[in-house]
Formats: sequence, C-alpha cells, structure tokens
Amino acid sequence: MRRYVKIISIVGILAVLATGCGKKNEPQKEIVDDFEEIVPAASEPVIIREETSDTLESTEESEEASEPETEIVPYADRVAGENVVTYEIETATYEEGVVKITYPQLVNMDDQEKQQRINESIKSAVAHVTTDENLSSYELRYETATKGAGMVSFIFRGTSYYEGAAYPNNLIRTLNIDLNTEKNVRLKDSADLSAVVSSLEMAEGYQIVNEGVELSDFSAFLNNGSVTDYAITLLDFDLDLANPDLRPAGFSAIRENHLVLFIEAEHAMGDYVELEFQTDL
Repeated sequence: MRRYVKIISIVGILAVLATGCGKKNEPQKEIVDDFEEIVPAASEPVIIREETSDTLESTEESEEASEPETEIVPYADRVAGENVVTYEIETATYEEGVVKITYPQLVNMDDQEKQQRINESIKSAVAHVTTDENLSSYELRYETATKGAGMVSFIFRGTSYYEGAAYPNNLIRTLNIDLNTEKNVRLKDSADLSAVVSSLEMAEGYQIVNEGVELSDFSAFLNNGSVTDYAITLLDFDLDLANPDLRPAGFSAIRENHLVLFIEAEHAMGDYVELEFQTDL
C-alpha cells in the first residue's frame, strides 16, 4: 500500500514540473505603457453629459417668451362688428348768456346723414342747460376718452356758479355714442353690473382718480347710505338721449378699454368721485 502511495506522489510531482516548464517556453505578451501607441493621435474622447435642469428651464422660458400674447380687441372696436366707421373729431363752441360749452363734432364720415344726426345729438345733450336767474356762470369742456371703430366716448368737465353760493359746483357729463345705432351706450349696456356692484361693496378692483380722496373714506361714504341700492342706482347711470329731461344717477365712460364711473359725492370729495376699474371690458 505504501508503495502505491509513493508511486502516485512521484507521478504528481513530475506532472507539476512539466506544466511549469511549458509556461517558461511560451512567449510573454508585451505590456504597453503608452496608450498613444494604440489610440490614434487625432482621436479625442467623446464625453456625453446629461442636460441639466437649469438648461431645460431656460429653454422652456425662452419658448414661453416667444409665444405671442393674445391681443385684446378694445370694446370700442369690438362693438363695430363688420361695420367699421372712420371719422375725425373737431371742436365746436356753444355760447348763450353765462353758458359756455366746447363740445365735439364728428367729421369725414362716409354716411353724412348719420354724421349730422350724431352731431345734433351731442350738441343737444350737452347744451341742454336749464338756465336760472341766479346762475352766474356755466362752463363745460370735453375730452375724448376713446375713439374706436364702433364707439366714441367723451367726458365733459366744468363748473357752475350761482350768486350767493360759497363755492362753484363741479360738473361731470359723459357721452358714449354707438356709431352704428347712434344711441348713447349706457352703463347697463356695456358693463357687467353684478361685477361692478361686487367691486363697490368690497371696495376693490378699481382706483380713485381724484386727488386727495382716500379709498377708505369713499367706501365709508357709500356704505353710510349714500347709495342705498347699488344695482338699482347703476341702472339709472348715463343720459338717455331719447329722454334728455331724465336726470342720471351718475355717469360712465370708457378709457383705454377700462370702465370709468363718476359717482356723485359730497363737495369735500369734489362733487363727483372718478373711479377707473382695472379689468378690461
């Protein structure tokens, strides 16, 4: 038994020696220390970077900035529809006794008969002054608030003074003429009355144009009973050209596509408070 173990051991040693001798006879592979020998000199590494979030946000912002904004068609042009009216405005003067009024007249309209009717309505509306023996002076001047393709809006400002009065009264009138129907566009025709009522009740959504009038004071003035029912009062705003003897509860105009209201107030506030609403019509 021991004899066989010795024989197996000797055979194993001889096999190991044979294997080692084989490896020594194989040629060794050359180790390359310089990578330039296997990489062409003109080659450059290709680096792939992921797009950062900042770059993505910048791209999105530039795309948003390039998108054109939706153009808002002004109300005074919108009401024209397909019946666009072209015209110019000239100034005329009305004087009688202590009354002096400058007022607008439309010229160069294609429809001369319509032009004449509109001009007569404008003159009649502003020159309809009840003369009084105690009236010392009455002056009224106009400004064009909006000149549109379908409507023109005028604001008249002035003063009246009576003998024996401590101070003159500030006057406000407006006319918003629809150039197709030839009617005066009243507040109830152009504005969302529920939104106007909400703004007046909440004292928000508008700014006061009068100098020296604070929003809090004006809101307190309204809420102390000056206007008992906003909705009913607003329905009676503006002149009704068919009924010139009716006294409006207030006046409205359109300026730069914003609604403007003139609400009668105490003399300390200027007799009328001018409000310009922020929302486009």
